[in-house]
Amino acid sequence: MAFAGSPAPDVAAPALAAAHAAGAAAAGAAHTKPSGARFELGRAEVEPRRAFFDAGRPIRLRYRFSARRRLDLVIRVVRVADRKTVRRWVEHGLAPGRAHVRRWDGRRGDRGVPADGRYELRVGPRGHRGALAGRFDFHDHRFPVAGPHGYGDRFGDPRSGGRVHEGQDLPSPCGTPLVAARGGRVQARGYSDALYGHWVLIDGTATGRDYFYAHLQAPSPLEDGERVRTGEPVGAVGMTGNARSEFCQLHFELWPHGYRHGAAADPAPDLRAWDAFS
Repeated sequence: MAFAGSPAPDVAAPALAAAHAAGAAAAGAAHTKPSGARFELGRAEVEPRRAFFDAGRPIRLRYRFSARRRLDLVIRVVRVADRKTVRRWVEHGLAPGRAHVRRWDGRRGDRGVPADGRYELRVGPRGHRGALAGRFDFHDHRFPVAGPHGYGDRFGDPRSGGRVHEGQDLPSPCGTPLVAARGGRVQARGYSDALYGHWVLIDGTATGRDYFYAHLQAPSPLEDGERVRTGEPVGAVGMTGNARSEFCQLHFELWPHGYRHGAAADPAPDLRAWDAFS
């Protein structure tokens, strides 16, 4: 005889356990696979395949998908090396069968800039791992000399009057195009007959660094305060200033905390790294 408040007979336990297991399985399935949506990523394209932060051409994903109904889709930028998501968007109420576009400016969700490396874009409904839409290489700088070049006088070399060399010289034929190693805003430009010749100083975007380019062939085409993107022209290699008695070259300086705020840094390690992929 069962008394009030006593447990149900043991015969009901298996049925309850089975029902609980089925519910848990259904919940798990709903989390990993969108129930009833039948999402499938169709044609997808990522451009460019080699992207630079703050370049004039942002990373662009174009894609189509099939499904039984409109869906909210999650798009993620994932670093291939460690599978870490660096940027995420939710696109609401997208229609299947149509072309959709998502652009990325190269910033993380916290507005910082992710590390150089191989990345991929994934697309899928909430709770879905996301289908691979494409991969690309991402770099936060590019090499400033867009042509043949070498490595000349180094950072720290002694100079007349007790000075030291505050940059890296990059010999290159006069007239070789020079591009912004990092996008930013022109902080100043000018001419120094005794030292730098024609020069331009750029305050880098999303960094405390300033970038100094000297011995330009002619005044930079950029104006004070003008916005410039990574890889856009800043001038041409020349031999103005005290380079007139030497050879055609770019004198490049890197200031980690802003120009003349603290000390300049040796740019050679960064230049060689950028040179390897630019």
